[in-house]
Amino acid sequence: MQTKEYRDSLLSAKIVQQGLLPKERHLNRIFKEHFVFYEPQHIISGDFYWVGEVNNLKYLVVGDCTGHGVSAALLSVLALNLLEYSIMNKKIKKVHKILQEVDKRFIESFKNSQISAFDNPWIDLSIVCIDEKENKLYYSSANRKLLLVDSEKNAQLYKGSRYPIGGWQIEENRVFDPQTIDYKTGDRIYLGSDGFQDQIGGPKNKKYKSKMLHNFLVKNSSYSFPNQKEILEKEFKCWKKENDQTDDVCLVGIEL
Repeated sequence: MQTKEYRDSLLSAKIVQQGLLPKERHLNRIFKEHFVFYEPQHIISGDFYWVGEVNNLKYLVVGDCTGHGVSAALLSVLALNLLEYSIMNKKIKKVHKILQEVDKRFIESFKNSQISAFDNPWIDLSIVCIDEKENKLYYSSANRKLLLVDSEKNAQLYKGSRYPIGGWQIEENRVFDPQTIDYKTGDRIYLGSDGFQDQIGGPKNKKYKSKMLHNFLVKNSSYSFPNQKEILEKEFKCWKKENDQTDDVCLVGIEL
């Protein structure tokens, strides 16, 4: 009985969590073409994504909270609220300043915890700000990467800072580096968590790995975004086979 009640509560939590994530109409309003491959490991997820538009600047965020399940899902709710506050309410424009604000307030949320067994949480997160007037992409990241692919399938991988949001024992004085990227209309970018690349499977029952994922994304980048999503879902399922899903998965692609 308790198991059924627990599952029912998770299913209810899933509805709440999905209500907090961007709706398809929000994505359609902000981006011309896109896909979201979002696959929780077990009903609710520590992975999340967020989109917004303010002052003619378009924002996309993809994050991956510590662990998975209930605690990670709660962290994702906190992260979504902090992003909404920092970008839409406080009107912070610069991506590295947004990360600094989210990091500061995230740490403040836990710094008074007196629980001895408390494992301080963190979030791996990437944020892009798109200025379509200037054809510039502003990027900053907490321990994640951005893949940009042009119409000729030339690819560039951008790396962010090597520490996360939160996890205050990892690095005392943190600065999230900003990057400015010139792009052409029609270029495509991909942000994601580490869930896909860490999935165990394949012929040798090993991790998929990030290099293989990036090559797969580049190879299929010329397809429409609905087709790309379908191809990714099939690849993930084929790789995983009979193995349990290793982690939450979130992968977002958009056309600039």
